[in-house]
Amino acid sequence: MRNLLKVLTVSMMLVPALFSQDKAEGAKNEDVRFSADMLDKNIDPCNDFYAYACSKWMAQNPVPSDRPMWGRFNELAQRGEYIVRDILEKASADRPGRSPNEQKIGDYYATCMDEGAIEKAGAKPLQQDFESISAIKSKEELPQEIVRLHREGTDVLFGFDSGSDFKNASQIIAQVDQGGLGMPDRDYYFKDDEKSIELRKKYVAHVAKMFTLLGDDAGKAEAEAKVVMEIETGLAKGAFDQTSRRDPQKIYHKLSNRELAALSPAFNWNTYFEGVGAPRFESLNVVEPEFVKNMQAVIGAHSLDDWKTYLRWHTVHDNSRVLPAAFVNETFEYFSKTLQGTKELRPRWKRCVSYTNEALGELVGQIYVQQTFGAEGKERTLAMVGALEKALAEDIKSVPWMGADTKAQALVKLQAITNRIGYPDKWRDYSALQIVRGDALGNLQRANRNDAERRLNKIGKALDKRDWPYPPMTVNATYNDNENNITFPAGILQPPFYDNRADDAMNFGGIGAVIGHELTHGFDDQGSQFDAEGNLRDWWTANDKKQFEERTGCVKDQYANFVAVDDLKLNGKLTLGENTADNGGMRIAYMAMLSTFAGKEPPPVDGLTAEQRFFLGWANVWCANRTDAFQRMLVTIDPHSPSKYRVNGTVSNMPEFREAYRCPATAPMVNQNACRVW
Repeated sequence: MRNLLKVLTVSMMLVPALFSQDKAEGAKNEDVRFSADMLDKNIDPCNDFYAYACSKWMAQNPVPSDRPMWGRFNELAQRGEYIVRDILEKASADRPGRSPNEQKIGDYYATCMDEGAIEKAGAKPLQQDFESISAIKSKEELPQEIVRLHREGTDVLFGFDSGSDFKNASQIIAQVDQGGLGMPDRDYYFKDDEKSIELRKKYVAHVAKMFTLLGDDAGKAEAEAKVVMEIETGLAKGAFDQTSRRDPQKIYHKLSNRELAALSPAFNWNTYFEGVGAPRFESLNVVEPEFVKNMQAVIGAHSLDDWKTYLRWHTVHDNSRVLPAAFVNETFEYFSKTLQGTKELRPRWKRCVSYTNEALGELVGQIYVQQTFGAEGKERTLAMVGALEKALAEDIKSVPWMGADTKAQALVKLQAITNRIGYPDKWRDYSALQIVRGDALGNLQRANRNDAERRLNKIGKALDKRDWPYPPMTVNATYNDNENNITFPAGILQPPFYDNRADDAMNFGGIGAVIGHELTHGFDDQGSQFDAEGNLRDWWTANDKKQFEERTGCVKDQYANFVAVDDLKLNGKLTLGENTADNGGMRIAYMAMLSTFAGKEPPPVDGLTAEQRFFLGWANVWCANRTDAFQRMLVTIDPHSPSKYRVNGTVSNMPEFREAYRCPATAPMVNQNACRVW
């Protein structure tokens, strides 16, 4: 069973774990701190601030051959990855006296690294899974088999998980969601442009190749691939696109078990719920009722043999990481090279570090935190969070378009935000998880099963805000609407985001604006629909809501005119929340910086005023290169704008930037119709 998409968690960047690997062995200890030498003095900052701040870095840091992008996030993450590799290599030495935690992380990593054993085993480890699928005698038995697959981490047909009740956020309820697709998003199945048609053809060819690697002849494999595509296209017809999934009103439908069963009588939900091991419940959130209803039609439209083919495909697809190189390379060929423009597969150790973090992240994280962060780092960050929260409170009080009643509600919500900084106060318990040295597939599936049981056991219980969404070495930061909290792991609280050697201006422009970004998410187009307790409730007056929508509409239209790649423009509605948070976070951080200065202007550094360095602190963290293929993919699935527009789009809306760099009113970095929400 896979963790469902956390639709109400908004972050600084897209799935950072995918792109947090090392660029080159020699980059292990490189200095990522800001230097004025990084600036391209041949470019006028008023014409293109991103190019002024980042073009030199971009020229010196092309996209490495084993990834689709390279940015400052990656530079930071790569240093953490070296630390984790050292931790795992020491733990993997099979020596007496290892602690249970060292045994788990060390044996998981060592097993992943043992390519010889994986090659020797071939696809035989999947044989038991295939035999179980083959033994299904009727469609009525599909629920039992899907139980097994979900528990082992195979994404088929739909998703099942736990989550906070939108209308009673303190309680965890069950939720059924869309799932079972192989391509990144439902739109990949329906777009009719030439590129999308080509990607579908290559996907079918990839599926067929994977079946031939399992031993099927070419003719049978081609027929099987067509079946997979037909079933997934059928499921995609009932699925929401990413923009729709940002609207909490569209993804909350609390139904009784009986109402769910009526949507798709062909699937025995009681059998599934009993088998999957969830506590008993009488109601749940059916995220997309139309998907479940459509699922009924798709089940009926295909034979049992078709469904066996579909289940077999997803079994090999979702477990390909622990199979021989032929499977790994073929998966890379489509999902990384074709979809993202990545030229080479990452080295084995990089992948195994990532997989171990994914399976045992908080065990690895306990050692990582001891070596890198500690209590002092948490205290420094909490102090800055306090300054940013104070600035946001002042901003809310002063905005002219919001009435007193709504302001009072907004301030209550701000005061209620809880902060998770650095690392969890309560570490996850992995004692029930068995890791066996030499059993790569078993370790992966047991880890998935352990995580599924942990999540499903929350159903019917009170929300525990101490439970973190990812391990502390993650380079990211998030806000959760339904919990009204922010999470800043230790991984991001380092240069270039936060640097204890840098002046306040650089740090407020870097980590300060990131903190402000996450706080602002509580008041963007999505977060504004939830109250202080995390409940989906309208706390706005009608007039204030209208004023708010006019201002967010300005942001939507501004970014919708930015070109991402070739002639493909951004989706202003999909990226609205992140763009609102970027703009609001910058303003809040700027206010907090000035408050810290208390009227005393710091002296220039490297000929740059504090105000200029503040904006450079923001631009500095977003320098990045991406392949065109990857950028094209992100336009469809990513709620974040490309780095260039996270910088230029934001500063163009700030008169403070114009003043800092003395830009003429007609300069490209001065938006004549500047957008401002917060």
